This record gives sequence, C-alpha cells and structure tokens, in this order.
Amino acid sequence: MSKLSKVVKKEKSERILTFDLLRGYFLCVILFNHLQFYPSGLDFFTGRGMLYASTAEGFFVVSGIVLGIVRGRKLIHLPFMTGAKLLWKRAFQLYLTSIILTLLFTFVGQLFLGNEGLKYGIYANWSNWWELLWHTINLSYTYGWADFLRLYAIFIFFAPFALWLLRKGWWYILAGISIALWALYPHLPENPVIAQPFSWQLIFFAGFIIGFYWEAILKTWRSLALKTRKIVGWSFAATFIVTLISSFVLVFGHELGGAIGPQLDAIHHVVEQGFNKDRLPIERILLGTIWFWGLFFLFRRFEAWIIAKFGWLLLTFGMNSLYVYTISAFVIFFAHLIVAPPGFYSLALNLLASLIALGLVYLAVQTKFLMKIIPR
Repeated sequence: MSKLSKVVKKEKSERILTFDLLRGYFLCVILFNHLQFYPSGLDFFTGRGMLYASTAEGFFVVSGIVLGIVRGRKLIHLPFMTGAKLLWKRAFQLYLTSIILTLLFTFVGQLFLGNEGLKYGIYANWSNWWELLWHTINLSYTYGWADFLRLYAIFIFFAPFALWLLRKGWWYILAGISIALWALYPHLPENPVIAQPFSWQLIFFAGFIIGFYWEAILKTWRSLALKTRKIVGWSFAATFIVTLISSFVLVFGHELGGAIGPQLDAIHHVVEQGFNKDRLPIERILLGTIWFWGLFFLFRRFEAWIIAKFGWLLLTFGMNSLYVYTISAFVIFFAHLIVAPPGFYSLALNLLASLIALGLVYLAVQTKFLMKIIPR
C-alpha cells in the first residue's frame, strides 16, 4: 500500500478529503497568481487572479467550514471553554506568525529597495522604529505575501463568540451580525488594511456556520431523492463552468483584438465595478458561492480520480494549508527579487519557473522544513 493510500484510508474516517483537495488546489492557484509569471500556460488554470471571483475567497470559506467542524460541532459535548481556548491559542499563533513575518520581510526588503521585484507597500519611515513596531503589533501594517495570516488571526480571535452563539442555536444572530459588519464597509476609511476585515469576515463566518451544521446539512442533502441531488449538483457545476468561461472571455477579451476585443474590454470595465475583491459586493459573493459549490460538487464527484492523479500534491498541501501558505510567501518574495513579475519573455521559462516554485514548496512539506515552528 502506497503512502498516499495509507493517508487516504486513515483520514477518510476523520476528515472530509474534498475540503483538503480544494484547499490544496486553492493554494496552488494562489501561489501561481502571487508569483505572477505570466503567460505560462497556467493562465487557464488560474485566471491570473483577475476573474470576478477568486480562490482566495474559497480558501477562507473552506477554512471557516473546517474550523466550524473540528472546533465547533466535534467538541459540542465538551465545555465551551475547551473549544474557545483552542481557538484563542490558534489565533495567537497566527497573530505572532503574522508579526514575525511582517518584520522579517520588512527588514530583508530594506536590503533590496532598488530591486524592481520588491513587493510594494514596504515601510519607509525609518526615523521612528517604534512606529513600525506599533503598527505591526496592532495589525495596521502588514508586509509580505502572507497577509492572510492577519485576517485569520482576527477572525479566529472572535470565533469563540461565534461558537457561543452557535451552541445556543442562534446562528441567525451570528449571520445578522456578520452581514451588518459587511455592510459597514462603504462607511469605513478607504484603506484595505482597516476595511477588508469587515468585508471578508462574512465569508469566513458563513463557512464557520456551515461547518458547525455540516452533519445536519449533509443529512438533509442525503434525504433528497438521488435524481434531485444530481439535478442540483450538476446545475451548480454547469453554472460554474458557464460563468467561469464568461468571466475569462470578458476579462481577457481585449487580447482577441479586432473589432470585438475593445467591445469586450468595455463591457469588462463596466462589469468589474460590481466585483471589487476588497469590498466583496453582493455580486461577487453570489458568483463566488456558485463557483465554490460547483467546484465542490465536481471535486466530490470525481474525488477518487483526483486523488489518484493529483492527491500526492493537493492532499499534501491541503492537510498542511497554513504551513504551505507561509512557505509560499518566502518562495514568492525571494523569487521576485531574482526575476520581477511578469517573469520571462518566454511562456516555457515562465512555466518552468512557476513549477520550480511549486516544487520548492512541496519539497519543504516533504522534508518538514521548519514545520515545528511554522503553524500547519
């Protein structure tokens, strides 16, 4: 029995492999999109991070779902503080990691200020070191390619409050509070660092609610007739595929040239106003919901085949998601210092460089490089 087969056999009774496969897929796309070595042939696989919904949102939803399952429903028979303490411990781990990475990338970045591949947004006011430290500690300054950790630390810190409401059966109160916070976004300062947590918490806590009630949702789903489930599932999958292709056509239509290129580009610039990534308007949320569940259905439907062909990569990444995300941040940061985006003037070289970056992250997982230090 192969190592992968043993992992699958062991994990099937303990976790939902579809979520691990999805997280692994999302992490691969996030890595390629942050690396930005395009064109590479991977463009059709990633959308260059320019589509009307992204894998980043999916990554947060899955994280919320998994957390709702393992720290919510699975601990329902234990005292509330058992789950709360585990959540706060995790939040502190991510908070500390976020601070360390921000300071580390900032200090290293000072050595490469003239490098065109240096990530934008580096701290510049070195006349006051205490200001840098203060803004880093209060999370108003973050730097590097691991900025998701800041959001995770914030969301998970407040997760015990959400858990308390869910244990009371008050999911609708949690949903109402989350929607109200999301609605505050237009009234907040035009600074994504401050405003983004208010919008993105919606998808995280939506996932948290789904995860907490996952068994009940699954029971209801399985109570439906098989024909009904197929119709619903394939409807989501078909809508996902059609809207994904439409998104590709509008976003990259300008490359067609001729008379149609400018027309598609003009339509795109109108449509994209309703799909701002930081704001997460209702249009993007609805589209993201369709894409997520359409993709979930396809991954679930073809799970055995996906595991057989790509499980060695996707499960490895998905089961060590935050570690993979953190290592990816280092690979991307230093790769850009060597070759600035958009990379090489060669599709083949961009593809090779992207796959090397992916391979380095995979190698880090296999060798457990700093795995005792970096959160998994």
